[in-house]
Amino acid sequence: MRNNFPLGTAGRASLLIGLLWAAPIGVGAPPEDDIQVILDGLIGMAFDEFVDESYKQILLRSPEEVTSLGLSQAFGIRNDRLDNICNDFAVDTYELKSEVLDILRTYPRRTLGYEQQISLDSYSWLLEAWEKEREFMYHFYPVNHGFSRQNRLFRFFRDEHPLETRRDARDYISRLEQVDDQFACLISNLEDSQQRGILAPAQILQRAADRIRDITPGSARYLSLYTDFAAKIEEIDELSPTQRQNLLLQAEQAIDSSVIPAYQSLVAKLDQQVPLAPAMNGVWQLPDGDRFFATSLRYNTTTDLTPDEIHQMGLNEADRIRGLIRAGFDTLGYPAGGSFSELYERVGRDSGIIPADEIVSHAEAIIEQAQQDIDVAFDIAPQTEVVVIGGTGTFYLPGSLDGSRPGAYYINNQSDDFRYWMRTIAYHEAVPGHHFQISIGNEQDVPLFTKAGLAYTAFVEGWALYTEYLVWELGWYDDDIYSDLGRLQWELLRAARMVVETGLHAKRWTRQEAIDYYVDVVGAEPALAQQQIDLYLYYYPGYFSSYKTGMMKILELRGHAEDELGELFDIKDFHRVVLLHNRLPLALLERLVHDYIDKQSNPPPAPRRSAGRRSAGP
Repeated sequence: MRNNFPLGTAGRASLLIGLLWAAPIGVGAPPEDDIQVILDGLIGMAFDEFVDESYKQILLRSPEEVTSLGLSQAFGIRNDRLDNICNDFAVDTYELKSEVLDILRTYPRRTLGYEQQISLDSYSWLLEAWEKEREFMYHFYPVNHGFSRQNRLFRFFRDEHPLETRRDARDYISRLEQVDDQFACLISNLEDSQQRGILAPAQILQRAADRIRDITPGSARYLSLYTDFAAKIEEIDELSPTQRQNLLLQAEQAIDSSVIPAYQSLVAKLDQQVPLAPAMNGVWQLPDGDRFFATSLRYNTTTDLTPDEIHQMGLNEADRIRGLIRAGFDTLGYPAGGSFSELYERVGRDSGIIPADEIVSHAEAIIEQAQQDIDVAFDIAPQTEVVVIGGTGTFYLPGSLDGSRPGAYYINNQSDDFRYWMRTIAYHEAVPGHHFQISIGNEQDVPLFTKAGLAYTAFVEGWALYTEYLVWELGWYDDDIYSDLGRLQWELLRAARMVVETGLHAKRWTRQEAIDYYVDVVGAEPALAQQQIDLYLYYYPGYFSSYKTGMMKILELRGHAEDELGELFDIKDFHRVVLLHNRLPLALLERLVHDYIDKQSNPPPAPRRSAGRRSAGP
């Protein structure tokens, strides 16, 4: 799922987050959907039915998300519509969520069972968070150079839209034909934000415009939207050569008439806004920016921690981890006075280089070994397969809920790279990290809202970071100090993120101050530090503080369980408690762990055997 790129020198890919935050200005539904009709249909449902049906109605407003989740057939819809991303539609979607929250509150808690109360509290947290976020729906930058609509669209068509039947191909073309309408909304959203005094920093808009320029003058046949389509329909057996040719012609016409003009219009709008845009500063420079950041921070960390508290946590963790790294350098006999940047350059050379054409197989071997060794700490495992795919980014894309698409660990293999970072990221993205957690959770009989969207970031990213530490505890790095130093550098990066993200958005650090901290503390090259800092400036504020926040809470809860239970503690039981309810806000996870401790400490008495009854066994 989201993620990271290794620190160091050449051969680094830019960060690509696997599942993008579904921003409130990126939802969709057919215009005939009437909010009141939907709400009337939800009244009077049994609790479990209401929870799933109400979230289904929210999901239906994003047909792209329905496709990505593999739920189109279950929901009875085609994969032929793009999201409606117009702001007025987003307002209606927020209204639907607000009304769903009102109905949810009518279910008396005392009438619900334990599992239903967990669902009630978790769903309430999500809907209430959306209610708070509603006030700031225009604060999210509609366009940036990294993970916004114009870039996500290419990945959606490539990785998520199915292309296995003639109908799939026709749906694909139908969506291509809608790109111009969708981008008209995107441009309108840029204008709406500008009228409210909200523009992304000028450098970010300029980079977005420059990247789009690589698309707009090209021929349709050279765009991946066409070449990927052409390659995939070759595998559709039901198509005749003539049908394939007709579909290719239709795809080319759709790209020429809809896609390329849409991107041309978008770059023209960005060119207009660049001279008006502000400097590269945090969201504090936006109207009511301080409160916006606090709201976003709460949503992503699922805590009430203040920016100051998270900033200090990051500083403390960075100091602690740097001490461990320095001890590792001493073990290797590296000079005591060397900078982290210089010493990690040496770690890279000493650990060895993996040739580009071996990176995928190297990652596959790491994951296969992890799957063989993981049962020492888990008695559960996902049924969903994970595959490794080479590309230009490093991230995880979950499998579809209908089982038609496996989980996928995408890894950059465009050039040779250092070996020392690869184990940690494979554990984080695949096993026992994102693939393990997301697939296990999605395979449980739990409410739909826990399986869709990107809520509860601290749980998801915190789990993946926790597993990096867990496998160190299990001894997986005992024979590989270089990879362990890679693990520690990744953890240091996550601690530094807490510092620089709150520094930029709450403490009004300059971009250069954040870059300097990153270079000095993490040991990143200046160019890589700039890339990371710019990411924190435009991506969803508070997201990058969630990694360490979630990891620290899971470790805290595990330590508490170990202290309270003593010999009764079983790490496999603990992991079941954490995973089997799927994603949760951290406060609710804490309650579940405390309930687990109480249950283990006070087991119910064994039932007494009735007189005159014999056991059925021998």
